[in-house]
Amino acid sequence: MSYLKWLITTFSLVLFFAALIVAVNFYVDHHGVRLSLFSGGISIHQSQITYPDGINQHMFNPELIFRNSEKFDSFLFGSSRTSVIHVEKIPDGRFYNMSYSLGLPTQHLAILKAFAARRIKIKHVVIGLDEIAFAMPAAATQKHLVRIMHPDIDGPDRLEIFGMYFFRKPELEELGRWHDRVRLGKTNGRVITNPQGVNLGWLEKDQLIEKAARPIFHFTADQYKPVTYGPKEMDKAFKSIEELVALAQAHHFQLTFFISPIYSQLYLNNAEALLTAKVRLAQITDYYDFSGLNSVTTNPVNYYEEQHYRYRVGDMIIERIFGVDVATLPKDFGSLVTKQNVGQHLEKQKRELEQYLKSHSLQ
Repeated sequence: MSYLKWLITTFSLVLFFAALIVAVNFYVDHHGVRLSLFSGGISIHQSQITYPDGINQHMFNPELIFRNSEKFDSFLFGSSRTSVIHVEKIPDGRFYNMSYSLGLPTQHLAILKAFAARRIKIKHVVIGLDEIAFAMPAAATQKHLVRIMHPDIDGPDRLEIFGMYFFRKPELEELGRWHDRVRLGKTNGRVITNPQGVNLGWLEKDQLIEKAARPIFHFTADQYKPVTYGPKEMDKAFKSIEELVALAQAHHFQLTFFISPIYSQLYLNNAEALLTAKVRLAQITDYYDFSGLNSVTTNPVNYYEEQHYRYRVGDMIIERIFGVDVATLPKDFGSLVTKQNVGQHLEKQKRELEQYLKSHSLQ
């Protein structure tokens, strides 16, 4: 074979395999990037919408709003913990649940700036914060394909995104899940939402807990090892929160923050660092605090596992913030914290922490 023929054959084979890899990744679309950026999208009129289980909601959720900006005027942001909050129950505003994995204030800010730049109407924004919001470096969330930002919102451009997601060797696990999803019609592990973006994937576990009337996981902090949050991460989080407050004032929308009800065993080693963060947060804005050692967070039946609280807890958050049926709520669940009362509030939480550590011999 002549050198020219060998070169043509080799080049043709390389092109063929490259095209095959792109075609497989594009068709499987494990991270929902084709669905988000390179297709007509999904209708939000369905009562229940199913996505690939690796879908990048950092990218998908903003794109859905860009394409359907007239349908929503209010938004809930937060990590995946807030994805169980049924925003359609909020009495004021047409809400969409924008929650995504390891969601950070810097990302919420970038998305809302993009909404404002596109003149998307914003009436009310609710933001859930947790230890992740203050401790996680933003760069760390950009190392995984499931968390890369939208190309119009601090992410790589579309050409680079196409290469990142489609010019790569497909994972066997992705192919297996595609087979289960498409060929066998299985919904296990899928991301299922309602038209307002609420994650319905916990329904089966929710029913299981209701039927068993007991927790379905076990997680105990055997030792008390307080963590600290890096000053750079803290500074970046609070700078973003300050900018969010300024953005709300500039564009005349209501902005509400809350601290999520972190499961007590997960909260323990974060408690001291969170107390510091809560003092600083109160100097910037009022917020609702659902964390701490209260009757909800100390009861494991209110959680699917140590990270995620149940739908019913999400309902209680809505009820407290928006004053709906508050008479039925536990009195110790959810306090409005202001610059004036933050000292008293945190002293109470410090005492509760000390008493808990003593009674459980964790000091």
